[in-house]
Amino acid sequence: MPRIKKNSQPAVADILPRLVRQHGWEIQLDLHSVFAIWASLVDPDTAVHCRPLRIKNGVLWLEVENSAWLQQLRFQKYQLLETINATLTRSRIDDIKYALPKGKAEAEKPPETPVQFVPPPVGEVAEFRNRISFIDDEQCREALFRFWYLVRACCRK
Repeated sequence: MPRIKKNSQPAVADILPRLVRQHGWEIQLDLHSVFAIWASLVDPDTAVHCRPLRIKNGVLWLEVENSAWLQQLRFQKYQLLETINATLTRSRIDDIKYALPKGKAEAEKPPETPVQFVPPPVGEVAEFRNRISFIDDEQCREALFRFWYLVRACCRK
């Protein structure tokens, strides 16, 4: 019978990718990466006046500041879909729907519980990067960081 070291713990770098695969989270993490990179996907004006709310059944819901921007984004829908899908590696967005902020007329029914993207404070990001700096595998370390960042940044209203 092989001897097992008393304090041998599997490395996070070994557990995390397997856990993500076992639970089928790879596709969801890929889809929701759109929240983290939104400002780089669209031009600066669009990023100021529009933000992703949630993704459900392959549909990206965007909250648009007003009806003028909503109309503009409708004209850019297919270009935006193409840009977003070019950045995704394991999934794709099939459609985009729009919602005006609550209290204004809505183009379509907004989602019941939208996800809000709130970047974590810079200090917390630096602290977490420092905590995972012991992981030798750069890809695994970066995957863990992205997972933490999305979990920390995406919250329900």
